[in-house]
Amino acid sequence: MQSNTDSSGASGTYSQTVGLLYVFNLIVGTGALALPKAFQSAGWLLSITLLTFSAFMSYVAATFVIEALSVANAVLSKKRRVEYDDVVVADGPSTFEIAKKVEVSEMASMFLSKVSLVFSYFAIIIYLFGDLAIYSTTVPKSAMNIVCSTINASIVKSSDPCHESWPEILTRMTVYRFFVIIFVVVVCLPMVIAGITKTRHIQIMTTLSRWAAFILMISLATMQLSSQGAAAHPPAYNFHGFGSLFGCAVYAFMCHHSIPSLITPMRTKENVFGKIAVVYGIVGVFYFTLSLTGAFAFEHVQDIYTLNFLHDDNTSFVYSIIDYFLALFPIITLTSSYPIIALTLINNFKVVKDILCPKTGQENESLLEEDNQVEDNDTDDERDTRNARSERTVFDVLVPTLVLALPTFLSLLTDDMLLLASITGSFPGVAVQFAIPCLLVTAARKHARSVLNFPVPRKNNSPFQSPIWIVLISSWAGFSMIMVLLNLVGVKF
Repeated sequence: MQSNTDSSGASGTYSQTVGLLYVFNLIVGTGALALPKAFQSAGWLLSITLLTFSAFMSYVAATFVIEALSVANAVLSKKRRVEYDDVVVADGPSTFEIAKKVEVSEMASMFLSKVSLVFSYFAIIIYLFGDLAIYSTTVPKSAMNIVCSTINASIVKSSDPCHESWPEILTRMTVYRFFVIIFVVVVCLPMVIAGITKTRHIQIMTTLSRWAAFILMISLATMQLSSQGAAAHPPAYNFHGFGSLFGCAVYAFMCHHSIPSLITPMRTKENVFGKIAVVYGIVGVFYFTLSLTGAFAFEHVQDIYTLNFLHDDNTSFVYSIIDYFLALFPIITLTSSYPIIALTLINNFKVVKDILCPKTGQENESLLEEDNQVEDNDTDDERDTRNARSERTVFDVLVPTLVLALPTFLSLLTDDMLLLASITGSFPGVAVQFAIPCLLVTAARKHARSVLNFPVPRKNNSPFQSPIWIVLISSWAGFSMIMVLLNLVGVKF
């Protein structure tokens, strides 16, 4: 989506302030809904420490993506000069200006070896699978909690009946699974088939609802703390909760795959590294406020934090409207995002297929000859039908089926959103947020020196130039993944 024409006449650009606001909105997503539960499980001091460190590492990786983006622009600039001038002009600082959007996948194709390229795509694919599983769990679980009657959503079990008057077979888990099928098959499948993507109006609606929901949750939890005191007293630290906290922290700060789309349209990139650091700081304060108020205000925090405000002791009409809005918030935002993630995942599968099994020249030639033989005898309708049929391979049928079926199967197995967010953030999320940016910036710096014969200019350089930062990020990611794995298998600390 492009923004409106700016005052200077450049189409599709916006001010740096607007761009930074987009970065803020991108980072602060529904992943934050799992943080209060993770804070309460891991302890307030450990949570603050780990979230701060994870946010800093995420910021370092974000600067790596921006530096690699500037090198990618220099590569494209050199290609254009060669094509149009037929003369290789010496590269200079101006060629590194970020003027053209180059997605992370395109940069991987430019700079990485085939092995690293395939690794990057598979990491993104697995991460997107986790994303869809989280979506197809969060939406049905929210819908189930709205439909089922409970005294307090914090103390119910999945085996409890949905309503006392309903048959025993209709437990909360049964109703949840029914909503999983409805959400995927009835709601999302038609949108995926139709190729529906976000419109400008949907984007504005989801942004406004996100801001309203998070501000309301912070305000209500703060009011409850001030009037009733702390309902829970989390410990300072509990290392057994490290795994869920780390996974949620990575998931909550995920923005790296979309950085090129947000940074490139900015009319000025002056001091962009420093200003993005400010955005990260504001997001961190926002997360601390949301998570700490929730961890202390509720005795049992739900893995989907909005559910803590549903069916509570507030019986006034205004509070009821607010509570149901908060319960509907994940449904509104994630339903519009699900088809986009699914279509992105399908496209990534197609790219990996082309990388691993490229069409040979002979195959393309034989297809061309076959087309020429029947072309003269076909009507337009027959030709269109034949082309459509030839393009539909087994791969084209299996991939969309797999993309929808696997996350749905995971959601049918468990309604534990915190577990899904922890695993998604801790393993494929680590690769997308830490490993891929490190691979990209290392290869991009080498390409700038050896191929472009010009180092990355200072203004486009990440502030973290020393190789020690890549070692530090890799060590942190490796240590955290081991800790998560130990937590998952039940090792006590």
